[in-house]
Amino acid sequence: MVKKHLVDPPPLKTEPESREAANDGTRVQVDSDSDTEDEEYSPDDPWISDSALAAYLERVVSERFGTIQPMVERLPGVAPPIRRSNQGSYSDTPFVEEIALVDMLRKFSFPSIKMYEGTGDPDNHIAQYKQHMLAVAIPRDAREATMCKGFGSTLTGPALQWYINLPTKSIKSFAALSDKFVEQFASSRDLEKNSDDLYEILRHRNEPLRSYIARFNQAKVAIPECNADTAISAFKRGLLPEGDLYKELIKYKCRIIEDVLSRAWAQSRSEVRSEVIKAY
Repeated sequence: MVKKHLVDPPPLKTEPESREAANDGTRVQVDSDSDTEDEEYSPDDPWISDSALAAYLERVVSERFGTIQPMVERLPGVAPPIRRSNQGSYSDTPFVEEIALVDMLRKFSFPSIKMYEGTGDPDNHIAQYKQHMLAVAIPRDAREATMCKGFGSTLTGPALQWYINLPTKSIKSFAALSDKFVEQFASSRDLEKNSDDLYEILRHRNEPLRSYIARFNQAKVAIPECNADTAISAFKRGLLPEGDLYKELIKYKCRIIEDVLSRAWAQSRSEVRSEVIKAY
């Protein structure tokens, strides 16, 4: 290494730590970019190589920046640092090799359904995704892998971030993926309804009968294993006591809800015809 002899060198402007080291008369160990061994020097030493000084300053600045950066990141309103991607990270997958190595169909298009961001009912999203995928012609040996790989395309926002952060090779099947998905967003699930909730559906005073029937039936089909006797009782209680349908159902006992709804729709058509006649 060629060293320069400085005659009457001007004071070196370095970091405060360098000045303190110089005042104490200590000598600092410096890494050099060359293949030679590390050399010791003091800022007051007239024999200072440019490369050694540059390496020392670079190390000091790097250490200082590493100390300050975490404090800056914790400040409110400061954007998180840009994370550098690892080479080949695009191929990281949460699926085991039996799923990850299955090639997707060339002409396969993922279902076009409402994107899930984490605020809706996860059970509804899973059900909707399954129904769309059942309508797609997928070979049996590729169905499990396609169900798994296609699910991420229906997620966005926090839900997509959760999917990306799944541990590598942690998912063995779509059943395992859907279970983890529902567990993660369980707080957004709709409360499970039961047959007694039908008593809360009442016909309004000026509401058309067909509207009441539609609201009641919509609530009924959303209840798993709805009790027939409870549904019949709740439907009658929700009617207006002075109405013709209420009187008919009290007079003629119905044993299944389908009979009740059939009489209700017949009465609704009768109301519509009466309204049409009045209009003319």
